[in-house]
Amino acid sequence: MKTWFGFALAAGIGMALGACGDGGGSGGVAQGQQPNIEVQESGAGLNDGSAITVSVANLPIGVESRVATLQIENLGNAVLRLTEVSVTSEPAGVFRLVPQGSLPLPSADAPLLIESSTADSGLTRYFVDLMFTRSDAELVPSGSIVVRSNSKLNERDVLTFPIKVEGGTPEIQVTPNPVNFMNVAESKTKLQTLTILNTGAGDLEVTAFTLSGSPTFALLQSDDANVTIGEWPVSADTMGRIELESPIVVPAGTASTVLSTRFSPTGPDSAQAQLVLFTNDPGHKSGLQIPLVGNQSGPCILLSPKKVNFGGKLVGTTHPIEVEVKSCGEGTNAELVISEITLDPTSSGDFSLDLSGMPLGTAGEVPPGTGSLGQGDAPVVLPINATATFKVSYLPDEVNPPGPEGKPIPDLGMIHIKSNTFVPELDVEVTGFGVAVECPTAVIIVQEGEEVIPQTKLHLLGSQSYAASGAIKRYEWTAQQPVGSQSVLLPSFLAPDPTFEANVAGEYVFTLTVYDQNDEASCEVAEVHVFVVPDEAIHVELVWDTPGDPNQSDEGPEAGADLDLHFAHPFASNGDIDGDGVNEPWFDVPHDCYWFNADPNWGSLSPTVDDNPGLDRDDTDGAGPENLNLNLPEEGLTYRVGVHYWSDHDFGPSKATVRIYIYSSLRFEVNDVELVNDAMWEVATVAWPSGDVTLITQPGGEYRIIPNYPTPFPSE
Repeated sequence: MKTWFGFALAAGIGMALGACGDGGGSGGVAQGQQPNIEVQESGAGLNDGSAITVSVANLPIGVESRVATLQIENLGNAVLRLTEVSVTSEPAGVFRLVPQGSLPLPSADAPLLIESSTADSGLTRYFVDLMFTRSDAELVPSGSIVVRSNSKLNERDVLTFPIKVEGGTPEIQVTPNPVNFMNVAESKTKLQTLTILNTGAGDLEVTAFTLSGSPTFALLQSDDANVTIGEWPVSADTMGRIELESPIVVPAGTASTVLSTRFSPTGPDSAQAQLVLFTNDPGHKSGLQIPLVGNQSGPCILLSPKKVNFGGKLVGTTHPIEVEVKSCGEGTNAELVISEITLDPTSSGDFSLDLSGMPLGTAGEVPPGTGSLGQGDAPVVLPINATATFKVSYLPDEVNPPGPEGKPIPDLGMIHIKSNTFVPELDVEVTGFGVAVECPTAVIIVQEGEEVIPQTKLHLLGSQSYAASGAIKRYEWTAQQPVGSQSVLLPSFLAPDPTFEANVAGEYVFTLTVYDQNDEASCEVAEVHVFVVPDEAIHVELVWDTPGDPNQSDEGPEAGADLDLHFAHPFASNGDIDGDGVNEPWFDVPHDCYWFNADPNWGSLSPTVDDNPGLDRDDTDGAGPENLNLNLPEEGLTYRVGVHYWSDHDFGPSKATVRIYIYSSLRFEVNDVELVNDAMWEVATVAWPSGDVTLITQPGGEYRIIPNYPTPFPSE
């Protein structure tokens, strides 16, 4: 159990504040030890005299805005004493410094003490924001930042950083953004032109792009005569940065329309992609993101059941099954129009249709006994969310003979449905076989559908199974899972409608056998396949096997081994634990996403931008999985994946498996890496936007595992 984080955090804050108020001996330097100051801005180290470049051209008058953030860190082996962090500006007052958090700006009378970056406690990094308030639209201000400390870097204790102000800068806007292709039918293609606006004061240059997501999308470039000069469909190549042969130059106050996007759907499901344009607009250093979406609205048809299976039915008796038709469309003009419902001529003569439950729009209901809807008939019109029904009947004329495997050879049929949906022609399979003694029929319905994302709770409905007479007496379910999944059917495999947590990506197979009042089993075992597919740009999955745990699917405090998934930003740094001269990123807050820091804010401050990682599942008592997702990774960054063995709870070593998916595609898998209590396994790096995943190894090729890894929390 992880229940004492409040104490650890409070202790850390107390030590940091205590150091800040200490002007005495704790800031002294012992012989042979020296502090070593490092100042960074936007992740880059600054030397004395390095300019801090800020763009202020497009900021409003009278509104204070953050234009830069400094990070001050101590890379030495003695306490760093900051005695001044100040700013000058011309005109006076347009720049000021604001420390992050509750810490003050240091002074000679109240110095700020920075511990070594390898220290286990105390303040190890100090952040201060440079704020700007425009007083005049035409004025280009100037200034400098001074940092004074006891560091003797370059034989000086004062560092000065001039502020370089960029005046007229470009500012990009793209319309439409996002690009919504609405509904595009099968075998059709649609183009959308992008209008690139430059609302800034300098020339805008579009120099490169990335394009990732569904391969049904493409980017096209044309010249001024509207002749296509470049075409890039989504592929593994376009996930990496593509440089344009010549930049697209958009002068200030003008627009360009030489880029367009194309959508060519291959299936009825909605599709998404992400276009990122790279420009010289300083407000979009990581590129301007333009989502592309298609087939998220329009007419839609949903049938229940999707296949009509009569199972075994008594010879000479008519057996009807009702099929529900739902109009599931979205948006305007999304009503469902059905122009044909017919049985294929090759279908068994034992099957028939009754469409009397289908409306015909203003023409009223289909006349009773009507067996088909076809050319010359008024179409069936269903508004959004409306439902209608038709019946399929089965009258077997003889007992069906057995096939090679001993099962009856079924009668076959096919219903053709034509509509105005993405797939204009839909086929519904019909099966059944005649028997002398009727047996029950097992039916499975998955409420969430047959393709879902990880961590979906599936509702498996078996209660629509039926018997010839009386009720179903008993249900028996089975679940075949991907390797590493330890979910169970709840409340049990005997429940009529159990639930099941599909937490691991892969294929799941569920079967159902039912028994009637006479303990007669269903003639056929019902079977359904569910595919669990991640839908984020980066999806990381951790599962583990603990041989010493006799029941890895049970739940409760300390009921199993506890391994933790970690996902670190490049800024993460938390000391050189293994002494190799490189700081490890693990347990750094806010730049390591793990159970204590499950939802950090790494990207935009806007809550509407989905650019932060999230640990969606923390398993503390079993075999996992633990899942982490990041939908909008940052351009040019390389992330790290790690696994920490938090506690074996006396069950012994565990074998960990890590899988990394890039846009639903499995790009990395390492299986059964043995870990012991307190070990830290540095697994892999993920580079963006290429999506390249690289295994981290020791010089000899072994996995990089650091034993007895310290954590910032008290031991249990």
